Amino acid sequence: MQREKIVQNISAVAAALVMAFAVVFFLVLFQSKMTNLLSDMALQNISETQALCAETLRDKINGQIKTLESQAEYFYDADLDDTEKLKKLAKSAIASGDFFRVAVVNEDGAAVDYSGRALPNMKNKDYFASAMLKGEAQIPSKIELDEHLNPCLTITVPFKTRDKKKGAMAGFFSYDILLKIFSIPVFSGQSYFYIVSGNGNILLFNKDKNKTLYNIDVYDYIEKTAGMKNLSLRKMKVDMVKSLPGCITVEGVEGKKIFSYVPLGISDWHLIMVLPYSYIKNQQLRINILVYILLGGIAFAILVFVIIVYVTYRRSLAIKKDNERLTIANNQAQTLIFEYDVKEQKIDFSGDTQFLLGTDKKSFTIDFVRKEYFARIHPEDKNIFERARDSVRKGKENFSSEFRYKSFSNNYFWVKMTVSAILDEKREPTQFIGSIANVNSQVLHEQELRNIADRDKLSSLLNKSAFERMCKGYLSRNDKKRLSALIIIDLDNFKEVNDNLGHMTGDLAIQDAAKKISLVFSEKDFLGRFGGDEFCVLMRFDESLSKEIVYKIVNTKAADLTRSLKEWYANDEQNVCVSASVGIAVAPFCGEDYDELFEKADKALYEIKQHGKDGYKISEESQA
Repeated sequence: MQREKIVQNISAVAAALVMAFAVVFFLVLFQSKMTNLLSDMALQNISETQALCAETLRDKINGQIKTLESQAEYFYDADLDDTEKLKKLAKSAIASGDFFRVAVVNEDGAAVDYSGRALPNMKNKDYFASAMLKGEAQIPSKIELDEHLNPCLTITVPFKTRDKKKGAMAGFFSYDILLKIFSIPVFSGQSYFYIVSGNGNILLFNKDKNKTLYNIDVYDYIEKTAGMKNLSLRKMKVDMVKSLPGCITVEGVEGKKIFSYVPLGISDWHLIMVLPYSYIKNQQLRINILVYILLGGIAFAILVFVIIVYVTYRRSLAIKKDNERLTIANNQAQTLIFEYDVKEQKIDFSGDTQFLLGTDKKSFTIDFVRKEYFARIHPEDKNIFERARDSVRKGKENFSSEFRYKSFSNNYFWVKMTVSAILDEKREPTQFIGSIANVNSQVLHEQELRNIADRDKLSSLLNKSAFERMCKGYLSRNDKKRLSALIIIDLDNFKEVNDNLGHMTGDLAIQDAAKKISLVFSEKDFLGRFGGDEFCVLMRFDESLSKEIVYKIVNTKAADLTRSLKEWYANDEQNVCVSASVGIAVAPFCGEDYDELFEKADKALYEIKQHGKDGYKISEESQA
């Protein structure tokens, strides 16, 4: 027996030693593999980050080019050869973008900035000549000095006037603005970068904010600051000439550094990102420590897991019961379960009756419920019970719908009612069982998303499809005839605004008209924009109003509308008067459905357009 124990102990020790050796061997092998993997991952991360930075910078510059293209629209009708008129027109322009100066240039290189000042002729600039020849935006490959000897960079965007004369918009960046545009801190601020042209000329350098470095050969500068020759720079030079991305390491007095480079997609520019090699080493060290902590944690977790499994098994039944109770409690939160006995005319509730009924009482007669609680349903949703009965008559045993209910603090909130009918052998309902749940937050969120999709972006009014859907839904409800008025509004002379004053003024005119229409009509009316210069309104009236009062209100609103929408728009040379032609059809006198009302209102609008515009007409009533 003693011998067996000794053998067992020796076997256990041997097994422990073998396991320890295996663990040590695994850790050493794992650490070696992980170090190589982390190096590759770090370089891949640098490459991906740099590509993202390049895309961001490219988007920024393209955004500035688009700004100049939009500025060119202001000069489409200008005579670029008439310097005095061009100066006057340039003074009235408003510069945008990050440029410290914007100028318009004719084909001969004569440039005038937005202050009306003539600039040095640009005809001999390579990038200007290239822009005129290629008809594309051009960006130079070096920094220039302006008349005050400040470094700057010029973007040239060519355009043609309406009379086919060539010209260009020139946007000037200061060196500080360029640094601001291209400054994207990455790698915890440990990196810096160069922007260089294809021939190695430095355009920007952001390592030292107080130092301007440009028009210097990047390869000479790197070797000079490194204090030694680096053959790897030859590879970077060859790759950049071929517009290829790459990565090299450079030894120097400041230690080893990683130089990662990629084409920017802007002219022949490249982005060179510089990062200390210690960054990768530090990342490897942190991850290695985390890996070892993780391995130790795994061993400890296995032991703890065994204990937890045993304890958890002992308590599993109790936990399961607790979860079931919690599920029931959550399901019943602001949820009512009800049973309605058709024969007894009695309805019983279970659950939280306070949120809906304002009492803890659970049993009521159906007459009491109708008297006390049906009145709290929103007037537009009261047909929910008619729809439920219709559903049962059609043989459907289940019905579900949402409606608005007034709380005891007099605020409406959304609830969802789900009902199942129990039928006898004659298919007649004997009992209804269902639930009523508070779904206010969910419905309001869905309505918010739907409202965003239903809005015209320029005017913020309903778009055409949303307007038609809401009008048809409102007019098609079969509980009663809808007393309403469909109004079509068409802006007169709007095309002249776009043609003579520009699309920006046209957009302003649309926004002005939308605001005025919103002021004339009430919040309960449907207001929409059909596109272009056409708007549409559905006025909704209280059913108690008489026909005479309705027509009086419509006439007053139409007169206010045409008077309000009359507006002058102008620039330094032209002005255009925008007015409105309005066609109206009143329901149910001119028709009851949307399509019929729209046809009548559109016909009335056409008659106004044919007889001088700037007015309104109410369609004649339909013949009985």
